[in-house]
Amino acid sequence: MDALRAHRHLRGPFVFCQENGEHLTPGMMDHLLITTLKRAGVTREKGTIGWHDLRHTYGSHLAMRGIPMKVIQEVMGHATLDMTMRYAHLSPDTRRDAVRVLDGPVMPRATYVQHEEEATA
Repeated sequence: MDALRAHRHLRGPFVFCQENGEHLTPGMMDHLLITTLKRAGVTREKGTIGWHDLRHTYGSHLAMRGIPMKVIQEVMGHATLDMTMRYAHLSPDTRRDAVRVLDGPVMPRATYVQHEEEATA
């Protein structure tokens, strides 16, 4: 928040705004996104990438990094966990890696009981 406040233009209360201090229109925002994506070389096979896609990507990357869904819900500002679940998609690799955990060694019972006791302490 401090970084955004420091970046805020003196023309108005918005971080990014028009020359007169007014908020950017949806058309202006779309133009900025399209220009930025082109400069970065980011494309997709079909259709264009929009702001909503970036929101989905944000939620999905948090989920794939193991962030709890409740936390993702809070940082994305969703009223319900169901809405968050629509945004936070896991990649096929993430699901595959989760199943591969079962191929690894089984934790000895003594270690499991110790972890369980620590969790309830």
